[in-house]
Amino acid sequence: MPKITLEINPLQADIHVLRDGLTAYNVAKVPQLLDLPGGDVAIIARGPNKQVIGGAIGEYSWGWLYIDTLWVDRAYRTQGLGGQLLSAIEQYAYQQGIPASYLMTTSFQSKPFYEKRGYCCVGQNENRPRGHTMYFLQKELASVESVPEFEVQSPPHHNTLYWIDTQFKEGTADIAPLDNQKMAVFLRGDDDEVLGGLFGGVFWDWLDLRLVWIDQAYRGKGYARRLLQIAEDECRNMGVYGIVADTANFQSIDFYEAMGFNVFGTLANRPPGYESYLIQKHL
Repeated sequence: MPKITLEINPLQADIHVLRDGLTAYNVAKVPQLLDLPGGDVAIIARGPNKQVIGGAIGEYSWGWLYIDTLWVDRAYRTQGLGGQLLSAIEQYAYQQGIPASYLMTTSFQSKPFYEKRGYCCVGQNENRPRGHTMYFLQKELASVESVPEFEVQSPPHHNTLYWIDTQFKEGTADIAPLDNQKMAVFLRGDDDEVLGGLFGGVFWDWLDLRLVWIDQAYRGKGYARRLLQIAEDECRNMGVYGIVADTANFQSIDFYEAMGFNVFGTLANRPPGYESYLIQKHL
């Protein structure tokens, strides 16, 4: 009989089993996912001594650009560099056939900055982090004639990602330290092989649930419900405020709603011809 294990900082190899299984499930449902652009990109600004003074980091997600990080060195802020980097990564994605972008920002960060540049709010998480609000923003991309040229890394270099991530975390440390605690709940066989599971990261008082997958032979037996219940119990023990995820209308929205999640935002035509739902559950 399969066993269930809760694991903090799980092995990458086990996470890959979940990711590969979920990818195969998605492609079986929507084969055209294979035709969409994939991968990560970084747009890098350098100073007079070739040091990194700013960057925009994103990934292609189901035909959209997800902008994970936009950072500018303090000495170069209020000079328009942030807007130029944002425009550059949008245009780079648009040239790859990407029609829209989305991102997250908080009430102590840059929501007005993004709204001035065409983004609109599609949903929000309250108390993420506690006392603040996390906003989810989207934008339809279009061609822009003049965009400053920056260094493009696709895929991004590891040292570049590490530097920008470190600087970004330092910039939020005084308000809300950004520590990502990885968590997984696995369904394992007799030889500890991964038969299913869920994976996410706890940061800013919420669990960001990124992967949920059960091997076909074990579906319909209540395992997904048990996995999620264990994750919820652990989150409560950690003082986590809620769980956030996204799912599509070809996936498992009915399951999540039965588990107490509600839709707080919709990304239309992601992937093309379908909808993605931003879902949350307060604990």
